[in-house]
Amino acid sequence: MNRTRRAAGGLEGLDLNLLRVLDVLLTERSASRAAVRLRKSQPAISNALARLRKALGDPLFVRSSGGLVPTERALQLSTPIRDALSMLTVAMRPAAPFDPSCARRTFLVAASDHAQLLVIPHLAKEMAAWPNLRLRVLALPSEFPLRELERGEIDLVLGVFDVAPGDRSPDGLKRQLLVDERFVVVGRKGHPGLRAPLSRAAQLPQLNVSPRGGTSSRFERRTEVELARNVVLYIPHYLAAPWVLASSDLLAVLPERVAERFCEVFPLDSAPLPPRMGRLQMHQLWHPRVQDEPAHRWLRGEVLSAARRSAASKHGSSSS
Repeated sequence: MNRTRRAAGGLEGLDLNLLRVLDVLLTERSASRAAVRLRKSQPAISNALARLRKALGDPLFVRSSGGLVPTERALQLSTPIRDALSMLTVAMRPAAPFDPSCARRTFLVAASDHAQLLVIPHLAKEMAAWPNLRLRVLALPSEFPLRELERGEIDLVLGVFDVAPGDRSPDGLKRQLLVDERFVVVGRKGHPGLRAPLSRAAQLPQLNVSPRGGTSSRFERRTEVELARNVVLYIPHYLAAPWVLASSDLLAVLPERVAERFCEVFPLDSAPLPPRMGRLQMHQLWHPRVQDEPAHRWLRGEVLSAARRSAASKHGSSSS
């Protein structure tokens, strides 16, 4: 009975340094390796484990020929304790102003190819001015990387969300609008479909970019007007679109700024769609735990600045 009451007591009377010992033991599965990693003696680790067992009312580990085997209770505690320690680490960092000229850090950003095309070129140019800063861009996974944001494994997520169930971002995250743009029709130079009425153009063979790998695009999901397009080719990324469009009679509905970039390099033209066909909004999202971290605030400011420079670049200002 006494053991049960103690286990239910939560953090009251518990030395929080013991949680660090438990986290390392769960990783190393060895008291001796944990002692080396924590720079403590093995008896000190054994004493800490004894105190944890008493406080939590569970043996936590049992010995085996291969080392320490965690109990079910220890495994249940593993992720919450690691997350808590990570958040404490961030919270205890000194809140000194971030100076990119002397800082050493790698920022990790998960971004859709749409976001990469519009934001990353300008952001990379700015980052290149700081020799000890690194930017690592990851592809946006099929499932929203909430866990990675929570653990600090990713700093920012850039993309278009809240379009369909597969694209929606979790509640509780911070967000900022980066790009607000319309859709346009894109095809090879001189394509008659670019001058045709919308109902006629929709019947011509089309390419569809569907980042989630489905058969509907963000355009269909955004528009309030049902428009049945004659899609004959589905691709998951924007990368191949300009080559396909420039060498065929296919048309595509693309975000305006993406289309502008393609038309600057490839023999392509675009035609606007009526305003009722909807718009596309790109955001940057981050976890609230880094809201006030100086380095993170600096990164968010640079991303916003890059998005604005993208809007102000050649042919871009009309779509903001």
